[in-house]
Amino acid sequence: MTCLISPRGAEAEWPLLLREMLNAEYVRQREVGHCYAGEVFKDRDGDYPHTAVVPEKKAVKDLYHACRLNSGRVFRIGKDPCWLLGYEWPNQGGDKEKLQRADLVGLNGAGGLVVFECKLENRYGPLAAVLEGLDYLSCLTSVPNFAKVVEGFRRWISKPGFVRPEEFGSVTPSRESHHEVIVLASADYYSQYRTSKRGEGWEKLAALPSSSSAGLSIRFAESDFASPQGRWVTG
Repeated sequence: MTCLISPRGAEAEWPLLLREMLNAEYVRQREVGHCYAGEVFKDRDGDYPHTAVVPEKKAVKDLYHACRLNSGRVFRIGKDPCWLLGYEWPNQGGDKEKLQRADLVGLNGAGGLVVFECKLENRYGPLAAVLEGLDYLSCLTSVPNFAKVVEGFRRWISKPGFVRPEEFGSVTPSRESHHEVIVLASADYYSQYRTSKRGEGWEKLAALPSSSSAGLSIRFAESDFASPQGRWVTG
């Protein structure tokens, strides 16, 4: 209510209400204690794009390995860097959830996890993509899963010959840091949902600033999935 009644001029209320409700549910869900039975931090350095059949999975692998080979593992959106850690990370247990994996996972400069929900032309619109990303992020930042992320990260950077990105110095995953969900999609995907009634309204959510109360950002970005540089989509 504090957010809704704050002076904002003639702006729609629903995007702000939706953002606050999503933030609140994310905070609630991450405390449930989801725990994946196996390893959460998956080292994908030895996996390559030619192994993928599904176009979206190939695009994710293309981007990860392009950044690994050409930009020191850093994917930059605008001026904001993200250290890519891996892709297709499992985060939930049980038969029904065994195929639910975070598309692409990175680390921001504060040590927060960045979950990228990656889309090419797709029947899941931008708001559905946000929900997917939040589901994965809430599970990855639960206490037991995050402990596995930290341990996997420690092993990963201890590999012989591993080189840290220079601008990430001593950054390590921190559960208390500001985490992010980024819908990362092709230009065609955003064009699809700018002209479809099904996606109507997502640009209003994209135009909102991040909430300062939840330790969470929800943002939208565009990528060709071949270059280590993307751009923000702000509505």
